[in-house]
Amino acid sequence: MNSLNPLSRRGFLKGSAVLGGGLVVAFVIPGGHRFAIGAENQGNVFAPNAFLRIGNDNSVTILLGHSEMGQGIWTGLTMLIAEELDADWSKIRVEHAPASAAEYGLAGFGGMQITGGSTSTWMEFDRYRQAGAAARLMLIDAAAKRFNVAPSGIRTESGVVIAGDQSATYGELADDAGKLPVPDPATIKLKESKDWKIIGKPTKRLDTPEKITGRAKFGMDVQFDGLMTAMVARSPVFGGSVKSFEGAEALAIPGVHKVVQVPTGVAVIADHYWAAKLGRDALKIDWDLGPNTGLDSQKLLESFRKLAATPGASASQAGDVAAGLGKAAKTIDVEYSVPYLAHAPMEPLNCTVKITQDKCEIWTGTQFQTLDQMVAGKITGLKPEQVEIHTEFLGGGFGRRANPTSDFVAEAVEVAKAAGAPVKTVWSREDDIRGGYYRSAFLHQARIGLDAGGLPIAWKHVMVGQSIMAGTSFEATMVKNGIDKTSVEGVADSPYLKGLANHQVDLHSPQTGIRVLWLRSVGHTHTAFVMESLIDELAEAAGKDPVEYRRTLLKDHPRHLGV
Repeated sequence: MNSLNPLSRRGFLKGSAVLGGGLVVAFVIPGGHRFAIGAENQGNVFAPNAFLRIGNDNSVTILLGHSEMGQGIWTGLTMLIAEELDADWSKIRVEHAPASAAEYGLAGFGGMQITGGSTSTWMEFDRYRQAGAAARLMLIDAAAKRFNVAPSGIRTESGVVIAGDQSATYGELADDAGKLPVPDPATIKLKESKDWKIIGKPTKRLDTPEKITGRAKFGMDVQFDGLMTAMVARSPVFGGSVKSFEGAEALAIPGVHKVVQVPTGVAVIADHYWAAKLGRDALKIDWDLGPNTGLDSQKLLESFRKLAATPGASASQAGDVAAGLGKAAKTIDVEYSVPYLAHAPMEPLNCTVKITQDKCEIWTGTQFQTLDQMVAGKITGLKPEQVEIHTEFLGGGFGRRANPTSDFVAEAVEVAKAAGAPVKTVWSREDDIRGGYYRSAFLHQARIGLDAGGLPIAWKHVMVGQSIMAGTSFEATMVKNGIDKTSVEGVADSPYLKGLANHQVDLHSPQTGIRVLWLRSVGHTHTAFVMESLIDELAEAAGKDPVEYRRTLLKDHPRHLGV
């Protein structure tokens, strides 16, 4: 493969296309070469698709379109490619891919690049394996031509192509392989599970050495010459706004350069975090607290109880619950309430932004690159493709770093725009906890009738809590007939209810002025607690061992029974 001028990661991805939602192939660059060549300081590389690069030094670089936030996909997704590639695991390198919906979008999320919903592994299971398999076939074809043997007489093992007593490393074949056409995904035969050597086997995490040595770079670690730090004073009440402010005392703090108003409040821009914090503490702001001034947890709970006493939307229903309860030998009435929950990731929210005339660069730990690009483009007047996102390691996310408004990214772009300089906007731990979004508070009320043997014969269950999908791009698919599936999952589809002849699950989804959002495990954050607690209550009422009681209820559900 002939040398070409080095390209940036973003540059060598331009021109690729998604074929039927499967393998991403065919980078087109000037000079008649079919594949992108070149990554800074790596010399030539063989790059058969947007997920994989093989260097002349035998390095295998995997580009992940998903964000690593502690869930393990830095290793897990890489295992998929390495398995089919027969790679040398010691030569594997991993990078977060650039933001590009064209290359890394997911069909299940409308073609957007996002990490969420516990989907990374199952959505990519075939695509990432195809990427490794395609590269392996191209390396075999290159070796067949070099060794003058048929491809069928070649095998691969740990980064080496072997034909009898002849062999070559992947790095030695990379240039030749790069001149060959990428196999059609439809013709690629993937390994059978019985032949797996990496998938399903205990594997040391690739990000662990980076994190325990401190080499791993998180959003908070981003630093470069000329970068300033900002903190934003936000309304103490959701929906509030600034009426007026006085920033003179903040500007008197050493290191503070600017005090500017932004849509979310007042930003103090300084040389470093401590100056920005002291400057923010010194601000004098007159707030218009807006319509949510009277929000109160106890009052909200009482309003939820009033709703629960009225007919709700039906999430699941069978038989005649009233008649079943009337025949019960024993009836229990139970209420559970759970509070609003902050995501509270270990690394508080932060985002670094640099805006120039024709580009907006963003460094942050994000779960939602596509929406971030769109929002930043709208604020700056740039096209989404002019917004370059450097995805850093996330110090936890749990859904908070993928929200319907890209709030912390949008705010950071507004701050940098107002400052006229590169700025890292940092949230304190306190900001992170009280800044919204939250897992919604929920009220559960259940009336359950037991027969003489202590088993349930009728179950009425009412739930009250905010919808996390209402008002988002997912509402059309996730909210049907007034039922947000994520609100009722774990109850409406519970194995404890499926075989119950008389059951009814109703839902109320009030709006409160408090912003809510998906949180790790979504509806199960409250429904699992409630349902398993209810089963314990029933076992107690029946005078039975709670484990044996569950085994009886789950006798027709082998998967749950196995657990």
